[in-house]
Amino acid sequence: MSSNKAILYNFNPEEINWKFKVTRSNRRMKLYIKMTKAETVQYEELASAAKPPEMSDDQFAKILFYKGIDSFMSQLSEHIQNMPKEERDKLVDEANGEIEPTREEIAALGKKPFTDEDSDDTGS
Repeated sequence: MSSNKAILYNFNPEEINWKFKVTRSNRRMKLYIKMTKAETVQYEELASAAKPPEMSDDQFAKILFYKGIDSFMSQLSEHIQNMPKEERDKLVDEANGEIEPTREEIAALGKKPFTDEDSDDTGS
């Protein structure tokens, strides 16, 4: 008899009632997830079936988290690509007008943020 376990479960975001707590500091973020007993058992079963022995629980959780983000972004991109062209163009136009570079992105370019005081109305 095989000791391998098959876990067949699709997470439905509407059914998940996890409690999340996000703590941010200067350069770090901690994410706490409070799961029910059944959800915890499912996670532990997944970890025992899929996590390599040399991998820490923290590394495994990070991989799942980032794979989830990657999957979400892929689904979002596919959804946007399947939108009618007019609706997609409107969404892109709105995003282009609202998204500004972060301080970190500006610092990486070696430039200081542009402010209204930096503008010169004299035309010189």
